[in-house]
Amino acid sequence: MNLTLVNQAGTVFIETDTMLIGEVNGDVVVLPGAKLDLTAKVKGNVTLKKFAIASIRGQIEGNLYNEGARIELISEVKGEIINNPKR
Repeated sequence: MNLTLVNQAGTVFIETDTMLIGEVNGDVVVLPGAKLDLTAKVKGNVTLKKFAIASIRGQIEGNLYNEGARIELISEVKGEIINNPKR
């Protein structure tokens, strides 16, 4: 698993198994088959693609879009949790 300390603006794409720590001023997209351990605060949306796996312990200020992922949610989502969105 990659350990990534972030403090950046813009979209972060997760392609491999990653632990994300810090703060993201933008969106996070977890691609199919990747695993995310999220402890970072996200000031945007989080999108989980089909077959992704996520453990979310950091606050999400936007929406959480689940397009077929497996999620462990241990934190607050200030927006909506939307399953299988048509985006």
